[in-house]
Amino acid sequence: MLAIISAVVVIAILIFVHELGHFTFAKLFKVKVLAFSLGFGPALLKKKIGETEYRLSVLPLGGYVKMLGENDDEKEEPVPEQDIARSYANQANWKKLFILIAGPLSNWIFAMFLLWIVFMHGVPFLTTTIGDVKQGSPAYSAGIKTGDTIEQINGTKVHEWDAMKKIIVSNAGKDLVITILRSGKPFTVQVKPKIETEKNIFGEPVKTPIIGIMPAGDYTVKKSNPFEAVVLSGKESVNISYLVWMSLVKLVEGKIPKKDLGGPILIAQQAAHQAKRGIEALMYFTALIGINFAVLNILPIPVLDGGNVVFTLIEAVIRKPINKKVKLAILQFGVLFIILLTVFVFYNDISRIISSHH
Repeated sequence: MLAIISAVVVIAILIFVHELGHFTFAKLFKVKVLAFSLGFGPALLKKKIGETEYRLSVLPLGGYVKMLGENDDEKEEPVPEQDIARSYANQANWKKLFILIAGPLSNWIFAMFLLWIVFMHGVPFLTTTIGDVKQGSPAYSAGIKTGDTIEQINGTKVHEWDAMKKIIVSNAGKDLVITILRSGKPFTVQVKPKIETEKNIFGEPVKTPIIGIMPAGDYTVKKSNPFEAVVLSGKESVNISYLVWMSLVKLVEGKIPKKDLGGPILIAQQAAHQAKRGIEALMYFTALIGINFAVLNILPIPVLDGGNVVFTLIEAVIRKPINKKVKLAILQFGVLFIILLTVFVFYNDISRIISSHH
């Protein structure tokens, strides 16, 4: 039950934020918005306020903002003459682009806001206390032992394990002067990293300088003031966006197995897991999924925002609307692609559940 509730809350919030971005810019440019829906299909609940009907629809895996004159469907009723100036089709291309990009951008900004709160409340990080030293490694030869804490590398103070690793990697091939704290007393050793092949986050073998130590698993919490948190949330958002993009590239290249793709069921499982860890963990997870939404939606796939951005740019270049039949055929291909992808990720999710019970 926790998985379902957590997933519904996470997905509903992200869909609302996304569609609110489209809605806000449509209203800003005085485009007539006919409907604002959370979910697809028949409406479970609906209420008309002003000129817009707000809906809660039966299929919760998405949402939409329906604008006057948005579709090229010949079955759609003609736009009344008095509303032509307020139809989406009649807007300048730059306005259309802002309306389209506003959805993914809203998800990205909302993710930054969540991360800002998380960094202010406090983020746990691994300390530089050493849990294990590999025999025969540079650290072992230098006399570094389990329980030691690394305080400085080449004069730079270090408190976080990841920051320490970055310094070691950036000094590949160079001797490191490391200040160690042992039993409350500092002393200095000299270590030259050894190049070994390890797997990166995408499972690819890469040559990495290492000194042969493992963390003790001690965590401490670092709180940031509001100004520091803004910078950290911005950096984290950029890092996550890069990882999402590179994951897509590696997936297309075949370097990440397609069986690793996950869908709503996996999101539900992860949401429940993060909810058990606390509100900060759930907020971070929501930010992560939000950035995924933003990056995926801006891809140039028909029916997604990115696909419509491409259509709009083409129309701006050729200075006329794309042929309706051609556009409809491309959109139908996009719908088929999304349906097949949805079926595939559901299959992966169900396969994981079955295999986990064997």
